[in-house]
Amino acid sequence: MIKESTVQKFIDANLNVIGVSNKIPANGSWKRWQSEMQTPQDLKGDGLGIICGAISGHLEVLDIDLKYSLDKTLYSSLKQKINAVNSKLIDSLMIIRTPSGGYHWLYRCPDGIEGNQKLAQRKATESERERSDKLFVLLETRGEKGYIASFPSPGYEVVQKKYSEIPTITAEDREIILSSAREFNEIIEPVKIPTSSLKNSFKITKENTGQTSWDHYNEEGNIPDILNQAGWTKVSEDSDREYWKRPGQTTAKHSGNYIKSMNCFKSFSSSTELEPEKAYFPYALYTMLIHNGNYKESARELFKQGYGDRSQVKEESVVEYAESRNKQNEDLKKPEEVDIAKYLAHYESDFAYLTSVRDDNVAKGLSTGSKIIDNHFLFKRGSFNTCIGHTSVGKTYSVIFLTMLAALKHDWKIVIIGMENSSASLKRQILELYLQKPLNKTTADEFIDGNEWLDQHYSFIQARGGHIKTISDALTLCYAMYDKDPFDMLFLDPYSGFQTNRIGSETSHEANYRLCSDMLNFTTKTNVNLMLSVHTVTGSRREKTMDGHLKRPYMDSVEGGSVFSNRADGCYIFHRLINHEDLSERLTTQFFVEKDRLLDQGGSLTSIDSPIRLQLRDYRFYVDGHEDVIYNIKNEGKVKSPEENNLTMKLDVDIPF
Repeated sequence: MIKESTVQKFIDANLNVIGVSNKIPANGSWKRWQSEMQTPQDLKGDGLGIICGAISGHLEVLDIDLKYSLDKTLYSSLKQKINAVNSKLIDSLMIIRTPSGGYHWLYRCPDGIEGNQKLAQRKATESERERSDKLFVLLETRGEKGYIASFPSPGYEVVQKKYSEIPTITAEDREIILSSAREFNEIIEPVKIPTSSLKNSFKITKENTGQTSWDHYNEEGNIPDILNQAGWTKVSEDSDREYWKRPGQTTAKHSGNYIKSMNCFKSFSSSTELEPEKAYFPYALYTMLIHNGNYKESARELFKQGYGDRSQVKEESVVEYAESRNKQNEDLKKPEEVDIAKYLAHYESDFAYLTSVRDDNVAKGLSTGSKIIDNHFLFKRGSFNTCIGHTSVGKTYSVIFLTMLAALKHDWKIVIIGMENSSASLKRQILELYLQKPLNKTTADEFIDGNEWLDQHYSFIQARGGHIKTISDALTLCYAMYDKDPFDMLFLDPYSGFQTNRIGSETSHEANYRLCSDMLNFTTKTNVNLMLSVHTVTGSRREKTMDGHLKRPYMDSVEGGSVFSNRADGCYIFHRLINHEDLSERLTTQFFVEKDRLLDQGGSLTSIDSPIRLQLRDYRFYVDGHEDVIYNIKNEGKVKSPEENNLTMKLDVDIPF
């Protein structure tokens, strides 16, 4: 038991605490105390934990675990590196020795701290691997949603400062600590390069044995040349490494190192375009520093510079296709001049698909985060889908909800062209669903966080009062946008809001058919998931049930008839009993999956009487009335189990306040 008087002393020092038993929260979940300060009271447990993060005044702890270090000079070497930059920094910190002989360095940094970070690790020795150990963490932080066991638990000894004297340091000083710690990381983990995406973009098949431009550049690219071109400065060198400093103002002695023997670069600093401690070989480094992370652009440029075999011919870009899609193929007028290869289907991708079918491992659609919805509906790339519903039943709101699941669950980027709803009203709907409260009830931090998330995942095209008038206009723009910055989903809302640009003597039906084909081609060319909102025809809105409610529509109940259901990969019906006497029924959208051409990727059609039910309550959609998917996705995996240690509480010692 931890006495109330002990808890009071920690609270007085602006440190939130929990009782722990063997380093595990004694009362189970401790999430509440990450944002709410304890009241002085006796706490269960045989040990004491200090919660890090904003609740304790932006407390962060550097956990130095010397028991796993094979280098007996790790601690002195770390201090030496930091002292070389700021000789007073370590002396300002509160330092506690841990039972295993390691140390906790305590400091506060209101400029911002993240969650726990592993800064330095080493691989296991051969004998350690025999015990199934693979990696050992030498240096890591405890930050937001983290905590440490601490004095007065047994084995912990305060060696510098008091809890009431924990210093507040600047972001620059914090960066000195973290970047110095990262220098001891022994793990070489290459940054991931989207090689599959690159090969698809440039239509490089498995049968093509020619060297790609990126592989060629990894062999011959010069890392010091790249760093110099990007404005980095070389500050020192030894037999195996060169140490470089990033451009701009920094108090750090250096920001990263070039490992000569492996021809790769590792950044220690979190203040660069590079992910700290990941190994960047020439192509990845060139892409990040010279082409702002655009791998396609860098591969194309290197090819122009002569890297890669000339057999690796660049496929036409989506912009080139967009420009030529409505032009006649002139070569077909002269059969003897036809380039047959231009018209052949992509053998390698087709064969890969057939092989996946044979092996029963067809790539599945992506989860929505709800098993109930996933039973019938999954996010499928490269699919053209129509979303059908009567006026004022919430089609747009329901599709917006689905786009949010894709953004939250899979980090999808979404483009919306709303011909009826303003971009501001659509943004409000998304923000209120994301924050799960009305905007006028949000805090300043919540409002900023919501808008940052919105800006990262959504692009809105000005439609009302803008320059987009037809579906063809919209697709041309989206081809250009995709070429510059690929996105994952496009929502056109609604079809009737666009002008029908008929060609020659085309009938309305023929124009609809052509435009649906254009949308199919767009999804095939870009692999984007396209959602098209379609209104129902007037006649279907006259059909009522025995109770006087509007009947649910079907695939062919739309303006333009069956062309939309025929051409689309998927057809979804949204219906709501907007005049029902039961409020919960009035606020429940029935979501039917009527057609799915891609069922081999998962999902199933809903039965006529068993739709997916999306009930709206308090700015939240509840699936089947109880599952709050947005909340679940936003909070999944946030609380992690701490490492275990056998600890008991010392209650007969003075606490150094």
